[in-house]
Amino acid sequence: MKVSITSPKTLLELNQHKIKLGLSRVRSVIKKLDLNKTNDNRKVLTINGTSAKNSILQIFKKIISQQKKTFAVTTSPHLVSLVERFELNNNFIKKHLLKKILMKVSQFRKLTEFERLIIAFGIYIKNKKVDWVLAEFGLFGRKDAIRALYPKPNVHVISPISWDHLDWTKTKKRNLRSLKEIVFEKTSFIKSKVYIAKQTPLVLKMIKTNLKSNFSEKIIYGRDFKLTKKNKRYFYNDKRHKFEIKSNLIGQHNYENAVVAIRIALDQNIPLKIIKIALKNISIKGRLQILKKGKLRKKLNPKDILILDGAHNDQQSSKLVNAINQFNKKDKYAVISMINSKDPYSFLSPMKKKFKKIFFVNMQREKNVIPKEELHKIATKLNINSSVSKSFETVKNEISSSPKCLVATGSLYFIGSLLKKN
Repeated sequence: MKVSITSPKTLLELNQHKIKLGLSRVRSVIKKLDLNKTNDNRKVLTINGTSAKNSILQIFKKIISQQKKTFAVTTSPHLVSLVERFELNNNFIKKHLLKKILMKVSQFRKLTEFERLIIAFGIYIKNKKVDWVLAEFGLFGRKDAIRALYPKPNVHVISPISWDHLDWTKTKKRNLRSLKEIVFEKTSFIKSKVYIAKQTPLVLKMIKTNLKSNFSEKIIYGRDFKLTKKNKRYFYNDKRHKFEIKSNLIGQHNYENAVVAIRIALDQNIPLKIIKIALKNISIKGRLQILKKGKLRKKLNPKDILILDGAHNDQQSSKLVNAINQFNKKDKYAVISMINSKDPYSFLSPMKKKFKKIFFVNMQREKNVIPKEELHKIATKLNINSSVSKSFETVKNEISSSPKCLVATGSLYFIGSLLKKN
């Protein structure tokens, strides 16, 4: 998608499609604008991986917010509006200010769209007095613009890593070589104190190999802290602490995400009382989000459950189906749309026999989308009961059973388009 760098309106509406990895362009601009120099003693937390980046970040943000600390946050992608990528103390940037900053950034014509946004974020918070900056990487990590802006974070988090963005690997296939390449791109550059979320044994072994030259402290899930479960109750565990996590979070994987944020908070000497209060009520937009009101619920029974989740790979879809098992008394349906950089076969495989029926639709994003007919063919090959539908709204007309659990998933962009309507 070609973006007019002279139109603030276009800049505000951009959704990145074209990517060009590298640090030289963005480093040059950072140096010109002096963005690495600030007037406060802010701490920086950066995070990358394949899954759960935003969830871990949002849980930690809730904890420091409960502690009354000030913070700035940048995440990727946004769901509804570009302003979501520029957050300061639980408030998004005003559109008129974002337009002004983006116009300033537009003078640097060699930057990619994502790089413009990261530079704009750096400009936005440069003179803000904050205790924390929380930054989510975009693609991979080694050549990501976030690394250029924050080369020496106080804390770096490696979220669960699996196959994703295969178009950017050398083999472009789900094999050991591409997995090794993905892990290398996401972890080999890290020199700071690092927290490693739950990984498969193979991925964890690769991460440890890549971090051999990192002499900073490494805190690893399973070795230094972990989640335990007893009688449907979840507990945080390390050598010094064991306590029940009382929260509205859905799914064991979200509690696995929570213990990463908890361990970081404990190491930052945040009182346990504050951590526990923060965990009680957490809302993460587009991640196992139960929608209780709004236009999307029209034609649904009040007892029906509507869930929006931006899962887009097999690691995430497996966790999604496990999480909704708690709604065992309801018929389960899914509405799915995907972009063409994802692997529909692996994404759909965990859903076999987990839904009464899956409906495929085309999201309101005309480019880079896998046609719904193609998704239906793949589901048929996987022996998944499915059909194509005109839209999310028409799916609701085709579902008669109640009570039911209706899940919209397949892409964060799809979830964003639905939330925009809501």
